[in-house]
Amino acid sequence: MYRTIAQLDFLTGLLAAWFPQYFTRIQLPEPSVQGRPVYALRMRAGGGGERRGVLLVGGTHSRELMNPDAIVELAIDLLVSHANGADIVYGGRTWPANDVRVILETLDVWLLPCSNPDGRDYVMTVDDLWRKNRRDNPATPCDGVDLNRNLDFLWAVTEGQTSCSPCSDVYCGPSAFSEPETRNVKHLLDTRRIDCFVDVHSYSELILYPWGHAPTQTVDPTKRFTGLPSGTCSGIGQPGYQEYMPPADLQRFQTVGQRIVDAIAAVRGRVYTNQPSVGLYPTTGTHSDYAYSRHIADPRLRKTFGYTFETGPWAGNARDSFHPADPTLIKRDAKSGMLALMQQCICAIELIGTQLLGRETEVSDLRRVRDELLGTTEAGREWIALFERVQAQLLGTVLADERLGQQSAKLLETASRLLRDESAPIPADVVESAQSLLRELVERSASEEVRADLDAVERQLSQAAGMPAADAISALMREGPSGGAQAQQRPG
Repeated sequence: MYRTIAQLDFLTGLLAAWFPQYFTRIQLPEPSVQGRPVYALRMRAGGGGERRGVLLVGGTHSRELMNPDAIVELAIDLLVSHANGADIVYGGRTWPANDVRVILETLDVWLLPCSNPDGRDYVMTVDDLWRKNRRDNPATPCDGVDLNRNLDFLWAVTEGQTSCSPCSDVYCGPSAFSEPETRNVKHLLDTRRIDCFVDVHSYSELILYPWGHAPTQTVDPTKRFTGLPSGTCSGIGQPGYQEYMPPADLQRFQTVGQRIVDAIAAVRGRVYTNQPSVGLYPTTGTHSDYAYSRHIADPRLRKTFGYTFETGPWAGNARDSFHPADPTLIKRDAKSGMLALMQQCICAIELIGTQLLGRETEVSDLRRVRDELLGTTEAGREWIALFERVQAQLLGTVLADERLGQQSAKLLETASRLLRDESAPIPADVVESAQSLLRELVERSASEEVRADLDAVERQLSQAAGMPAADAISALMREGPSGGAQAQQRPG
């Protein structure tokens, strides 16, 4: 029913050997505690340099057997779809072949199906409810470190479900990154371009995002984890502490999480809950918090949006919840959720700017407007959410039609030029060209939601002719797509 670690390794090796145009297998720098090799796959279609990346990690907790299988099976589904131009169908959710093409031709998809091979082997041969890795803890009768407490994010701050006791199921280890299995994940984050990350766990039917150690707030940027002590083997020590997150980042976690929930629900009606990790229970040293926190601890590092999936429901007992007799339906749910994360990780502006224009300048100009201006008001964040909603469904149409692609690239170039001279009026012919593109996309879209969003953009554009770019941006920051002015604007 479940693949052994040897079978998983054989399968990833087979994919890389038989389909080198899609897969590259990499042996990660460190073997497991017991000396097993640990492998990751990069999946992509087409050539070119390094792209935006998504990293899928499974098997962190040994007893959660179905998720490594789901990640490998997802790779096969993507391969078959792209090679044959076929849709992927998971129950009631169809992923069109064109969507798969866009994912594989614009992203680097990194798969680490089983980060903890020793634990998986132990579960399948000795103790089917084992959670940790197989570290020997000296001077104790207990083995193992909880790998999802071992990362360098408030390590050994024993908030909630984190412990410094070697005999605990949530033992954080003797030091941050003491385990080769977690150092391998760090290696991928350090050496590859990872923009989106998910650590796939079981169970509870949850989509979790930071923070795990404390509730989130968006008003006081002085409250950062970088000012908290770590390695203390005690709690945070500040009653009522809440961790800061920029409003635009919180919105992105929430909106992308909801897209993942919707993609899962479409398969067979299972409704996952989208919530901060602390809503399950407080934790520290986790993969998803570490992945997101890196750019805060060191601003030179890339921002990575980190999620945790908890796949499958409580089945009445732990054994059947962690590894049900037939996990087929749960794996379909999980695969649809992972596809949604990939799709939401695509950045249309970056893609058009770098692939069609071959330049980064235009991308930087628009990214600055998004993050430093629109991201600071509620109305502006509504526009960001709208653009993120529609881009995934429209990119395939634009990239498949050379004329539409060139028209989009030209508009991006013009927008960038206007943003560099914000006092210059927006020419009427530029507005007309943008409206023409929008109307054509409306005609080609079958989604009522997308059509309504594009109509809102066209209405806003109709007011922009002759207006300085700075004034047009200010209008977006004051009034959202629904047309309601935002009386109260919160700083980002």
